[in-house]
Amino acid sequence: MVAATLVAAVALLFALPRYAATVVRGAIERESANDRVAFAEGRSPWSWRFSGVEDVVAGRAFGGGRLATSPPGLSVQATDADGFEIGLVLRRDADLVRLDTFYLDATASATGRYALAVRETLTSPGRHADLGTLTPAELGRPVRLDRLSWTDDQGRAVDPPRRAAMLRIRAVLPVGATLSLRSAQLALAEGAFLPPPVMLPDDLSAEGLLALRDRERAADPLVAFGGAPERVRATSAGSYPSPAWPGWVEVGIYLALVSAVGWRRQGDRARRPVDDGAVSHPGWRALAGAGLDVALVLAGPLWFITGLGLSLRPAPPGIAAFAIGVGYAVALGARRQLPSWHWAGAWRQAGWPLLAVAVAGGIALAVGHSPAWPPAGRTLLYIGWALFQQWLILAVVAALLDRAVPRAVAILLAALAFALLHTPNGLLMQLCFVAELGWAWWYLRQRALLPVAVAHALSAVILQACVAGGLLRSLEVSARFLA
Repeated sequence: MVAATLVAAVALLFALPRYAATVVRGAIERESANDRVAFAEGRSPWSWRFSGVEDVVAGRAFGGGRLATSPPGLSVQATDADGFEIGLVLRRDADLVRLDTFYLDATASATGRYALAVRETLTSPGRHADLGTLTPAELGRPVRLDRLSWTDDQGRAVDPPRRAAMLRIRAVLPVGATLSLRSAQLALAEGAFLPPPVMLPDDLSAEGLLALRDRERAADPLVAFGGAPERVRATSAGSYPSPAWPGWVEVGIYLALVSAVGWRRQGDRARRPVDDGAVSHPGWRALAGAGLDVALVLAGPLWFITGLGLSLRPAPPGIAAFAIGVGYAVALGARRQLPSWHWAGAWRQAGWPLLAVAVAGGIALAVGHSPAWPPAGRTLLYIGWALFQQWLILAVVAALLDRAVPRAVAILLAALAFALLHTPNGLLMQLCFVAELGWAWWYLRQRALLPVAVAHALSAVILQACVAGGLLRSLEVSARFLA
């Protein structure tokens, strides 16, 4: 059994990056399909709907303005006579040569003076264009960017910007006057050329695919990827990059199933805690029970993460699915249906999980860069986050599996679950898989969580400070990894 498990572990170690690459490829191709559908329907991927403060950069107005939610949009009240700026969120650069017309759906309570501010890169000098004094009725008229008079930060005339990494609307209104924002859009010029899609190579890793995407977009912001549009199922632009958000119907079914199983578990005396960590495998009934519990615990979090739901604005059904899975795990613990665990255990054994920290340090020395250490408070916060993750994977998943299957199998499955929770960050998935194999083995012998959580957090901090941005693209997961 141990030999077979080792073979399976090696196979999974090599399969994880291929799985990650498949997820990333699908996300890139879906986004491109969304872009092509938007252009075909006369819309633009560079469009904004203002419904909450998170729809603008930094969630606030820059300068003398007070931002507030005001259905059906956002309102900005002028607080001084110097004006304010609103930053539009750009997930990627915009081509201002082919996207040459700017539309703003807005109203104002008074006449004001307006302008646009653009940076071609986040570090390049700003370029500014005065739109003049506009009455409330004139705010909605299209603005041809190539026909504006552009100046630099010193007021000298410059050429119109060719692309935008930063785009802001500037308004100077009387103190107390309000600008109400509903939507905005950069529209494709009539007859503009769209480049043919770039085929993604089959042999690239997840990190390689994202690097290729970034290089192609640096050359042409309108580049698309993948085959013909009919080959890739497009989703609505607002749902990118999730291929299939769990809808409320599916979440309702999930909640009903969890509730039904939980109700049946309440009177089950056979599933009492095992304080000493002893393992017994009474047969298929135990396997089915443990398997069902593990599936119900992991379904929500895996649904959320592997479905690319963890974005800057996760959808409520995805959050609900995550909460249901975690809530079921908490309920199992509250009903004392989980094996007991300790915070620290025997201090002589507590150092073993910290070997991962030494390994992370070795990786940093071998292939890392100059460290950029996070604040101490952030490290402490991450220890808490690591403790939650290890509680879910070790104290719940691994411990339940350890009751029903051979320990080697329980360790392997727990490590696989931990790796999948870091989808689609391929290299990070491999690192997590290997680390959790060791941590799960140690935990099931010692039943202590804190040493593993500390090792997890410190290893992550070292990799983030010394390796992220180099060999390791980032420590982000789900849709955040695609940014």
